[in-house]
Amino acid sequence: TVVDEWLDSYKQSQKAGLLALINFIVRSCGCKVVSDEMFKSLQNAEIISRLTKEFNEDSVSYPLSTTGLQLKRFKDALCEFARVLVRSCQNSLIYDEYLFPSLLALLTGLSDSQVRAFRHTMKLMTGLVEVAQMVSVQLHTAQRRYDVENSKSGHESASDRLEELKATISEENREELSSMTNGIFRGVFVHRYRDQLSEIRAISIAELGVWLKMDPDNFLNDKCLKYLGWTLYDKQSPVRLQCVRALQGLYREKEFIGCLELFTSRFKERMLSMVLDKDPDVAVETVNLLLLIQRTEEGLKDDECSNIYPLVYISHKSLASAAGSFL
Repeated sequence: TVVDEWLDSYKQSQKAGLLALINFIVRSCGCKVVSDEMFKSLQNAEIISRLTKEFNEDSVSYPLSTTGLQLKRFKDALCEFARVLVRSCQNSLIYDEYLFPSLLALLTGLSDSQVRAFRHTMKLMTGLVEVAQMVSVQLHTAQRRYDVENSKSGHESASDRLEELKATISEENREELSSMTNGIFRGVFVHRYRDQLSEIRAISIAELGVWLKMDPDNFLNDKCLKYLGWTLYDKQSPVRLQCVRALQGLYREKEFIGCLELFTSRFKERMLSMVLDKDPDVAVETVNLLLLIQRTEEGLKDDECSNIYPLVYISHKSLASAAGSFL
């Protein structure tokens, strides 16, 4: 595969491999490549500045933003490449203290660039979150097995087995992954969820929804949930729609409801008002979201449903049907 070929080149030369990966990303954005001389002599900020100057946003059509089936496939393939890359590195290169720190430092800078092509960089974060969750599960499993073996007395305890299990428990790896994902969250997401382009805001919120579900231990807290709450007020309906769908994914998980209590109390009034959203699609999905909330232990009070019941008479069939579920 492409990832396997790249891994082979990286193992032969770290710097050449990293440069090839960086150029793959910037070319996807419609930019000229980073030369070997630039890579060796310039800091990230200087490289980004030069790429930005050479990028003509009005005339360059770059794969990550252009429509069309072929280019959609490219975008999907690029996202899959990011996930496979991280997964392939999860047991070794992700912790080599060179590849990912260097790559993430550049990506964070690129996402903050005024050139919008550089802002499509958060899919790599999803790959990291996925691996972080896998490592966390492996850590808990190995720790439980270790505790069981260690509790055995006398000859029952196999020292070799204990040492083998102990070697699989890597709290340091989990902490390093957590540090990387938190760095991307603060360095990329916190800036891009309020990007001037609604498309970027929508992408950011969609990815946040994935992270919250994928790694609730790290992300399902009020510090992260507040971004979904604030985005319910976004002026552009596609962004509000992504936000409501992200929330649906959370409220479907019964084990998440307790973590969502404060969020629900803070933003319930806003969600209730959105059943009258000017965009029918947002209104429909909001009614579906409120139906999920209605099915929780706290539910909704009768007076809180007062805006929903009359919608059964509305001419928009999907909205009327969704509202009918409340009756």
